[in-house]
Amino acid sequence: MTITIFFDDGGVINDNNIRGQQWKKFVGEYYSARFGGDPEVWGEANHKLINLLFDIFWRDGKENFDDYQSFYDDFKKNMVLGMFKEAGKIPPKEINVEEVYNSASQYVIPKVRSAIPGVIDSIKQLFARGFILYTASGAVSIEMKMYLEGLGVSQYFVEFYGPDLINTWKSGPDYYKALFNHSRVDPTKAIIIDDQPRFLYNALNEGTNVIQACITGQHEPQFPFFVKNMGDLVPTIENLIESSNI
Repeated sequence: MTITIFFDDGGVINDNNIRGQQWKKFVGEYYSARFGGDPEVWGEANHKLINLLFDIFWRDGKENFDDYQSFYDDFKKNMVLGMFKEAGKIPPKEINVEEVYNSASQYVIPKVRSAIPGVIDSIKQLFARGFILYTASGAVSIEMKMYLEGLGVSQYFVEFYGPDLINTWKSGPDYYKALFNHSRVDPTKAIIIDDQPRFLYNALNEGTNVIQACITGQHEPQFPFFVKNMGDLVPTIENLIESSNI
């Protein structure tokens, strides 16, 4: 029987705290080399804007955008132009904000090394045992692919699901429904691995199986199957399969 496993990213594959510090360094390098100025100033600008723009998104909600792609296009524009403002720089007159945003991501992401200990080995073991692997992230698919390429495990995944591929926000209740419909995966034969309880409850509502990653200490276990060490992921999956008769 084929079982499909969907991995979240932050808190499951990558440690966001480590990743955030690396992003500051590398994005500062990129903007400084291309537009001049102090790389540390550019890095701090990026760090501030990431928190600010996502706070605005969570506060104002999705009602300001027709769909996810509209939000993402707006995010790119505000991020790039905001970087110049925060760094005290004037953007070039003919700046292409999408090109700058994408080029910066292509420079930074392959350099990031923030894998949670044990997750790379677990991914390899699961693939070797015949499990079908996808991501189910809040990050866009091309970025997820680049992160996993940097970690040397992208080849083990069938698809890199983020909101862009299914045009559905992960924060909404329909994310997993859209995910299963698009991938044509039977939710009863799938396992969602995520750290955030609200997402796992949404997944349960679609009739799938869940494992909570409690690695960072941000969330206490709220589900029967959970891991506090990614080295325990494979046996935990096996226990879930045996207990649930998948």
